[in-house]
Amino acid sequence: MEKEEFILERSYGYHFVSMAVIIKRLMESRLKPYGLTHLQFSILMNLYKNNVTTQKEMLRYTYGDETSITRLIDRLESKGYIRREPCTEDRRKKKLVLTPEGVALTREVIQCAREVNQELVAGLDGEEAETLLALLQKAHGFLDANESTP
Repeated sequence: MEKEEFILERSYGYHFVSMAVIIKRLMESRLKPYGLTHLQFSILMNLYKNNVTTQKEMLRYTYGDETSITRLIDRLESKGYIRREPCTEDRRKKKLVLTPEGVALTREVIQCAREVNQELVAGLDGEEAETLLALLQKAHGFLDANESTP
């Protein structure tokens, strides 16, 4: 019995991972003048959009591990972009809050993400770009919802 052939170039995962590496490089090069990494940018954006308020919640949105997120938050705090405040509901928890400097920086570096987004779809027309985004959102939503199942 012949083994089923696997063609790497026809693999969704291969293209997603390859594109993720390219996107990371593009973002890192744009963020370098600001002294930020793409993960630090992600933390700032999630705080800016008020998606998250605690370090534990940040894990879900940055896809990092607890140790690396702690280090990233420590660095952002030492740079004066975020601060930890006591949580009124649970004194053991700390809320993450952007400082005014963090808000200003985040507003400035949002342009970096816009530029990278434009580069990613530069070869597509408007309708193709919208279709691609809709399909990515659909696939992401499906995978996110089913992540806990083996």
